[in-house]
Amino acid sequence: MNAAEILTMVLSALMWQKHNGSISLYTDKTGYEFLRDRELLGLWDGGVNTEVLETTDYPIDAEVFWAAGKLIALEKQAAPCVMLDTDLIVTRPLHKLLKNQKITALHPEELNGEAYLSPEVLKCPRDFSFPAFYNWEVLPSNTAFLYIADERFKDFYVGQAKRFMFHNTARPMEMVSQMVFAEQRLLSICADYKKIAIQYLLPNPFSTTNETVVHLWGFKGMLRQNENLQAVYCKQLIKTLGIELEANSFFQHYVQTYFPEV
Repeated sequence: MNAAEILTMVLSALMWQKHNGSISLYTDKTGYEFLRDRELLGLWDGGVNTEVLETTDYPIDAEVFWAAGKLIALEKQAAPCVMLDTDLIVTRPLHKLLKNQKITALHPEELNGEAYLSPEVLKCPRDFSFPAFYNWEVLPSNTAFLYIADERFKDFYVGQAKRFMFHNTARPMEMVSQMVFAEQRLLSICADYKKIAIQYLLPNPFSTTNETVVHLWGFKGMLRQNENLQAVYCKQLIKTLGIELEANSFFQHYVQTYFPEV
């Protein structure tokens, strides 16, 4: 993680605490050591959990299913809960928006044939078949933000994802389709089957009326290749959101340590 990604993670955790309450982090031993070395373990007021990801021994290929750790953590976290990516900053309170909702995700996604493959093309475990109730026409849901209110639905969704991921080691050509099916398309398929409407924070990923989130998303790739762009991004992020965290000693210390020129 470069400076821009770490700053986004810091702001993600602190802005969530400011507007929406306690936040915890699930990571593994490597992640813990990375954060410890940078004095960031105190960032999550609900604590940093390494036990779940270090002790869960599921037959999941971590290269194919590179975000499976999110679903393992979600399985262990009691609902109602929010699953929040570290590259997503929520900039306002969501209590009223989430009230009386069963599922809220970041935004719907198009059925892009390059990422969301047809069932005939997806790689599957041996002796696996897709259930007849799967509706392949529903739009996938981006789960960089995901609120689930009901424990039974959460377990059903994660169970379907595990069934697809377990012992599924075949490599797709693009190394994307398997994971986005298990995490994002299956969420919508499961909600459709249970007849639960999904609410979204944004109508689409490029909404011009977005006053709710900052999502680093694929921009990470550009920042990793351009240090000047990375510096501009960090300066603007601190300028824009730092006002809300003027009284936060953790944030002020972090900025003074790593961005003294801002």
